Amino acid sequence: MNIESNNHKLRLKAAKRVEEIKGFYTHLVATFIIPPFLVFINLQTAPQFHWFWIAIAAWFVGLIIHWFYVFGSAQFLDEWEAKKLNEVLEDHEDKSEFIQEQYYLKTKKKVNEIKGFYVHFGVSILAVFIIVLVNLQFVPDFYFFWYAVAGICIALFFHWFGVFGFDKLGFGKNWEEKKIQEFINKMS
Repeated sequence: MNIESNNHKLRLKAAKRVEEIKGFYTHLVATFIIPPFLVFINLQTAPQFHWFWIAIAAWFVGLIIHWFYVFGSAQFLDEWEAKKLNEVLEDHEDKSEFIQEQYYLKTKKKVNEIKGFYVHFGVSILAVFIIVLVNLQFVPDFYFFWYAVAGICIALFFHWFGVFGFDKLGFGKNWEEKKIQEFINKMS
């Protein structure tokens, strides 16, 4: 049971690491789409004031912090997390129950992510409808709703990508399993 428990802990740790890396790469890909879109919006709507520099600076600060969290501080965080997990496991009487609970929580998280995407999709459709109506009612000479629709579509794409899209690009379960096994081999 102890070997099985250790293998399970290594697997959970490796799976968490793979999720962190995927999150960073999603953020990195978004860097090539969202900041240029912000520049475009700024130059089309208020070319006299270049606010996009503030947005780009904030975006890159966020990207650097995300990189540091995923790659720069990974060893420190891994050691701390392993220590805390061992403390929890020592306090837990039935370790198999704890493992089942972890699987349940992981499955529940995935279901909530999927549900969150569909809620986002529904709210986005409603928001686009309202924005188009407001635009056509109050400013019929300038179709600003296209900017909002483009931004909403980009946000929906990245939300979809985070929930479903990795499979489509070869970073799905097979890639995850391969990376998890690599991390397990390094940690063993």
